[in-house]
Amino acid sequence: MNRERILVIVLGSLGDAVLALAPLAMLRDHYRDAEITVLTQRGNVRFLSKSPYVDRVDVRWPQSKLIDKAKFVWSLHQERYSMVYDLTNSSESEALFKLLWPFQPKWSGGAVGCSHPHVDRTRLTLHRLDRHAEQLMTCGVGPKEGFAPGLSPVPDLDWVESVVKDHAKLTPRHHGIGEPFAFLAPEGPAAEPSKRWPTARYGELALALEARGIQPVLVGGPAAIELAVEIRAIAPKALDLVARLDVFQYIGLARKSMLAVGSEGDMAIIAAAAGAPTLAIINPNEASVRKAAPRGSATVGLVARNFDTIRVQDVLAAARAVTPTILEAQTS
Repeated sequence: MNRERILVIVLGSLGDAVLALAPLAMLRDHYRDAEITVLTQRGNVRFLSKSPYVDRVDVRWPQSKLIDKAKFVWSLHQERYSMVYDLTNSSESEALFKLLWPFQPKWSGGAVGCSHPHVDRTRLTLHRLDRHAEQLMTCGVGPKEGFAPGLSPVPDLDWVESVVKDHAKLTPRHHGIGEPFAFLAPEGPAAEPSKRWPTARYGELALALEARGIQPVLVGGPAAIELAVEIRAIAPKALDLVARLDVFQYIGLARKSMLAVGSEGDMAIIAAAAGAPTLAIINPNEASVRKAAPRGSATVGLVARNFDTIRVQDVLAAARAVTPTILEAQTS
């Protein structure tokens, strides 16, 4: 007997993939015997393929060439998915829905004409976790009563440490990190510098943490390499691990950190989901605070319409909400 096939579309960054684990867990629970395939970017393959909720990962969309588009659409028809959950609701995913005409499968998302539309007017103002939970609720997945805004499930990342064969790589000492330590993620959202706290302020924050006996550790992807150089010009003792940790190592270390500071980028999102005390610095001119703030067991948002008005003292004071002891040490 052939297994039922479910397709979940998660086109986006690694932070998007991590947040998608929450709805994927609900889908796995709902479709216990089905084969769940995730359509995503190549950079998310290793992470998603190791998760306990996914059977297969597909990276064949979007395509730029007409022939490649046609081949992919044909293959989707042949795979006969009984349901597609579009968690991205982007132009790329909606274009795919249109190309599947006239034999479109049952489809949950914002695409016009789909069988299970998620058309709540407020959905685009919701945090992704709330939007995903509401979308699944309309399809009968998860609790019938749904979740109140802000109370939707966060990703369960307890499985991550089992993926790392060498557990020494999950220890701060292996990476030259002294304890206590704080992660500083200066990168912010890709290609959106207006959402990023100034690099020089991260340097000042690193110095302030050092003065309190807390080691600042710089993290991020390749786009943060130059930012890390600028920060270390101000705070030479800051440990630079930018582009040196894989996602599994980062999650394991985040759980041991005293604090993680970032904006709306992947590193802050992932640290918060991992359970690290996380402070997100958010510019409300560029994003809804409710929509943008990272979610986790201990998170706080620091908001100002002008990033230049946010001082290091403000960051440290706000961090007390998730790390009460951060100001106890005396500066030298």
